[in-house]
Amino acid sequence: MLEKFHHTLPDGHPIELPKFENMPLGLVRKTRRMQPADQVFTMLEELLSETDLEHLDKLDKSQFNELTEAWQAGSAVTLGESPASTSS
Repeated sequence: MLEKFHHTLPDGHPIELPKFENMPLGLVRKTRRMQPADQVFTMLEELLSETDLEHLDKLDKSQFNELTEAWQAGSAVTLGESPASTSS
């Protein structure tokens, strides 16, 4: 089983996402030419449930940045970087 990123939002709601290196290839392909903000929101909308998104929508910008920074820090690959580029 692939390791997941776990985060608890300020309201106590848990979020679970795949680490960037475990992102479904189809989602990476669909978002590869998008601007970083569009990539993040598209990925979140594809990966999270409607309930998760409702909790996410209540975050302010600082709280949202904390989530995305923790997600990147908890992954071996950062947004905009392909798994192949980390081994070169």
